[in-house]
Amino acid sequence: MFRKLAIFLFVMLLAIPALADDVSTKYISVDLPDNWKAVMPPTENQGVTTVIFTNAAGNSTVNFVTGPNGGADLKTVAETFATQFKSPKPPVEKGGQFTFAFTQQQTPGQSWVAGMGDIFMVTTITGDRKLGLAFIKRYVKSAEYANLLPKF
Repeated sequence: MFRKLAIFLFVMLLAIPALADDVSTKYISVDLPDNWKAVMPPTENQGVTTVIFTNAAGNSTVNFVTGPNGGADLKTVAETFATQFKSPKPPVEKGGQFTFAFTQQQTPGQSWVAGMGDIFMVTTITGDRKLGLAFIKRYVKSAEYANLLPKF
């Protein structure tokens, strides 16, 4: 009898949908859906916060790097990251943000660089861009720093 009850409870636990996690930094909050996970939880190094998400299929990764710009203008920040990502073309300004494309381990990627006062945010999608954009639009929020999120 106890064994049947234990098996029943185990099966019921498997049937309950997993609750979404909330992942937050001082710049963004993400109501993480079941089919996405934080492969690198929020990490701060010298005032710069990094967090990386990927979908369950592993074909779309979204990365946020946010912190003080150290007095650099937004174009310089964008050029620095474009060089780091080995972008074949320099960043292009669109709607007050800079964007550039790159390839990483034979996977296409796109970055948006935004600024607000002395803070910058680099948002990068590697892999399936459509899935990454949908993830950002639906699950990533920021009350105080909404202007740092990519405009697409």
